[in-house]
Amino acid sequence: MESNTSNNPFFSVIIPTYNRAGFITPTIKSVQKQEFAAWEVLIIDDGSTDDTSQRVAALSDTRIQYLPKLNEERGAARNYGFLRAKGEYVLFLDSDDLLLPDHLAVLYSTIQRLGAPNFIATKYNFDRDGILADSDLATVTEGWYGLDFFVRGNALACNICVRRQNSDLRLFEEDRRYAAVEDWMFMLENMQRDQVYIVDAVTLTMNDHDARSMRSDNSTLVRKLQLALDWMLARVTLTPEQRRMLIGRVYYLCAIHAYADDHRKEAMGYARRAAPNLPRGQAVTLLIRCLIGLRAVEWLKKIRT
Repeated sequence: MESNTSNNPFFSVIIPTYNRAGFITPTIKSVQKQEFAAWEVLIIDDGSTDDTSQRVAALSDTRIQYLPKLNEERGAARNYGFLRAKGEYVLFLDSDDLLLPDHLAVLYSTIQRLGAPNFIATKYNFDRDGILADSDLATVTEGWYGLDFFVRGNALACNICVRRQNSDLRLFEEDRRYAAVEDWMFMLENMQRDQVYIVDAVTLTMNDHDARSMRSDNSTLVRKLQLALDWMLARVTLTPEQRRMLIGRVYYLCAIHAYADDHRKEAMGYARRAAPNLPRGQAVTLLIRCLIGLRAVEWLKKIRT
């Protein structure tokens, strides 16, 4: 593998963080343990009030830059890091997730084989209290994926590696109203003109803890999803079929989050809006779950076991 020089890294790893001092050290160490050595890390501290800075300083590694800034949310933090990156490729890593040791090596070998793709990603799994589980990417075949794939949702989350010198690249939406959905917006906007190559290798673990952004307040996520849908329909050029699939997916997610709070009437309303745009089986299952409610479903599960 290539040796690292601080002035000429192949990869720039952007880690935005906000009050994640309890997670940040293992995340950074997972980069330090990479088999591929030509990297730099940019920690973008988005206004933390905990001891994140001391945790980073304790690692004492010249390949790691600590860049504090005013709090503007993760989209702005990722863009801030991207504009300061030196690597040929930039990848985004959440401050509570872990790279497996071969992550950068797998990306590098695939980049060399493909010949400088603009977007590339590997697969990941989830760690929930020490128990590993597959992500939605587990059954995805290795290859190129574009807009048709991402109108069905963003299975990549923000685990994406991008070529820095891509003049067509659109950076992340910085409006904090879209926080937690901005990665999906990023993929949709960029996939209008390009595709991402997904490698059939699990090289990253997402920490599925209770404070994770997608486990935050369900009503807030529903509101953000609806705002994001308006943004997506205004900013992304879609065929009628792609538009239908996108609307179905967004309202499906709204229904699921409302259902998780046992807001049956609200969930049913979203399910009705989603159903005409979903596969029949999925639509029927969603409608039944929302109709009977979370507590009834949990009760049925208990009596069956």
